[in-house]
Amino acid sequence: MYQHTLHTLFIATSLAALAGAPSALAQSTVAIDPDVAMQNASDNGTIRAVTLYPGRAAVTRAVQREFKQGLWSLRISNLPAEVQAGSLQAKVNAAAGATLKSAPKLLAVEYSQTPRVAFSSSPEGIALAEKVQDLLRKIEFLKQDRALLAQHDKLIDQIGVRATASATADGATQAVDLAAVAKQLEFVHTEKERILGVAREQNERDEMLARELQVAKQQLESLGGADRTERSALVLMAIPESCSVDVELTYLVGNATWEPAYAVRAAGDRTGVTVEYDALVSQRTGEDWKDVKLSLSTAQPTRASSPPAVDPWYVDVVVPMPPVTAGAPAPTAVYDAAPSAPMAMAMSRPMEKNENAVRLELEKLSAVATVQETGTAVSFEIPRPVTIPTDASKKQRTRIGAFEPTAKFMYVAAPIISESVFLRGDMTNSSAFQLLPGNAQVFMGGDFIGDTAMPSVAPKDEFKVFFGPDRALRATREVLSKNTGSSGLFGGSTVTTWNDRITLDNGSGREVNVELYDRRPISLNEKIDVKVSNVAPALSTDKRYVDGRMTQGILRWDLKVPASARGPKATTVSWTVDISRANDVRTTPLPD
Repeated sequence: MYQHTLHTLFIATSLAALAGAPSALAQSTVAIDPDVAMQNASDNGTIRAVTLYPGRAAVTRAVQREFKQGLWSLRISNLPAEVQAGSLQAKVNAAAGATLKSAPKLLAVEYSQTPRVAFSSSPEGIALAEKVQDLLRKIEFLKQDRALLAQHDKLIDQIGVRATASATADGATQAVDLAAVAKQLEFVHTEKERILGVAREQNERDEMLARELQVAKQQLESLGGADRTERSALVLMAIPESCSVDVELTYLVGNATWEPAYAVRAAGDRTGVTVEYDALVSQRTGEDWKDVKLSLSTAQPTRASSPPAVDPWYVDVVVPMPPVTAGAPAPTAVYDAAPSAPMAMAMSRPMEKNENAVRLELEKLSAVATVQETGTAVSFEIPRPVTIPTDASKKQRTRIGAFEPTAKFMYVAAPIISESVFLRGDMTNSSAFQLLPGNAQVFMGGDFIGDTAMPSVAPKDEFKVFFGPDRALRATREVLSKNTGSSGLFGGSTVTTWNDRITLDNGSGREVNVELYDRRPISLNEKIDVKVSNVAPALSTDKRYVDGRMTQGILRWDLKVPASARGPKATTVSWTVDISRANDVRTTPLPD
C-alpha cells in the first residue's frame, strides 16, 4: 500500500510536469520511466545545527550521499522521544559543485513510529548479555587462579620452614651445609616475590573485571528498560539525475532551554565597566549535540503569529429580578423572554461575577501588552562550534559577547531607610546586543558584590546597576523637632510641625555626586492640609522626577558633596513639614 501511494504520487508529479505545472519535476528535461520503483535508503545523518528557544529546540540533521536517478525514500532514524511529529521539515539540494540540468526535488516528509525488537532479542542485547556472561566466567576463572596461587604460597612457606628446621636439628651432631641452606632460602625469597607480583596483578585484574561487569550490567538494565519505539523521518525525493545530494531534516524537541546571564564588572578606579553576556544552556533531549552551530532565539515556535481577537465589552443596567413568593411559579417572562446577548449576560450572573470577568479580561489584555513590550524575537548566532551533552547535570555557560557600555557613576542615599550610601552606574548599551531580562552578577574591582536583575535593554538604551554600599560615605537623618499646637481663629485647627535634617559625611577623599531621597506626607483628604517649607538646598529639577515621583511625595536632592565634607563640615539638607487639620478630624497615625 505504501509503495503504491508513492508510485501514485510520482505519476501525479510527472503528469504535472508534462502539463507545465510548477511541481517537483516541472523543470526536468530528463525522461524518467513513470513505472520506476521506489528506492530506499537509510542514513541517520549528523546533527549539524541547533536553534535553541526557551523550552524547546529546533535540531537540524544533515545527510550527504550519492543517489541514482529515480524516486527515493530516505529514512532518517533514531529521532529522540521528545521529537514533535508535526514539526518535521526538510530541504533537498544538490551537493556543492554539482552541475545538473534539473535539481533534486523534495516531494514530502513523513513521520514514522514503529516498535523496535525487544532489546533482549536484538543483536545489541544479545551481544551485551554475552559480554556479561563472559565477564562472569573470567571473574570465576580468576577466583580459581587466586586460590591456586594461595596454595602455592603456603607450600613455599613450608619449604622455608623445613630448610631452617633441618639446619637447627643437625647443628649439634653434623656439619651444617650452609651453602645448601642459603640456596634454599634464596629460592624461597625469589618465589615469594614472584607470588606477590602475581597476586598484585590478579588484584588489579579483579578490580578491572568488576568495573567492566558493573558497567555492562547497568547498560543491560538501562537499555532493556529504555524506550523501544523507533522514530524516523521519511524524506521522499525525486532525483532527475544521479548526483550527490545534501538533505537537511529539522525537527522540534522539548526538554531544552536557555536563559541569559550577565557579569557586570566595574574597574576599581571606576574608569570603566565591562558587561559579559552569557547564555545558560541545558538540554535533556536524549541526543548529544556535538560541535554544532548554535543559535539562541527568544521566539516561541508554538505561539500563534497573529494577535488574538478582542471580544466586545458590553455594559448595561442590571434589572433586578421580581420577588418570588414561596411556592409561586416563576414569572412566565423568565421562560418566554429571549433577551439580547448583553441582557442575557447580565441576567445570567450577579454583578460581582461581571466585575470579575471584566477584571480577568483586563488582566489578559495587560499580559498581552507586557509580552509585546519585548518586541520581536531576538536571535544570537554563536560564532564557534558548541558541544552540549544530553542529560547534563548542570547548565552549560556559553559566551554570547562582551562590551563596554558608557558609564557614569554616582551615589544614591535614602537615610530614612538606611545610613548606607550606594554606588550606582548609569550606563548606555553601546553594543548591538538586545539585553534580555536575566540575572546579573555584579563585581567591583574584582570583588563580588552580589546579584541583581538585568532589565530588557535595547541598543542605545540606558540602564542602571548598583555596586553596593561605599563605607567611606554615610548619610544620617534626624528629626530636630516635632511640635503639635493650635492655629486659626479661636484655635479651631491643629498643626503638627516637623523640622528634619540629613547629614552627608564624605570620607572618600574626592568630590562625589549624590542623589538623596526622603519623603513628605501626601494628603488623601481635603480636610487635611500638608505643606513643605524651608527646603535647603532646593529640590531636584530633573523633569522625570518632577513629573513622576515628586507628585507621589518623594523628595529628591541632586548634590555635589565636596571631598572636605566631613565632621563639622559635612553637607546638610533640611526642611520643614506642616500638617493642618480641624480639631475634630482624626488622622491616620503620624510618625515621630
